Amino acid sequence: MAKILIVEDDKSLQDVYAETLRAEGHTIETADDGKVALNKMAQGGWDLVLLDIVLPEMSGIDVMRQLVNNPPSNPNKRVVFLTNIDRGEEVKKALSLGNGYIIKSQITPGDLVGEVNLYLPVP
Repeated sequence: MAKILIVEDDKSLQDVYAETLRAEGHTIETADDGKVALNKMAQGGWDLVLLDIVLPEMSGIDVMRQLVNNPPSNPNKRVVFLTNIDRGEEVKKALSLGNGYIIKSQITPGDLVGEVNLYLPVP
């Protein structure tokens, strides 16, 4: 199955997302701030990164900007922003830097599985 990084600073949401996707057979790692996310994403090789925008230490937008300027040698296949911000400049920035956008408040854990499957690369 897929190797997925969940970047979420809300521990309860992080746990729910991780447990839900592990139950689907995916390998899951987590990060709860932007600096940890940047370090893990810079190593590359993720099939999918679910990246919150509002994070301690560094925003998800800033993480992506740094990765665009210094791409990992082993690229991450897809980065999808997973956030509650649903309008404005942040959305435009996120869409220009990532592969998609999911609004946390509009999905259940079950919906997350379907969304993740839409973004996973076909083997």
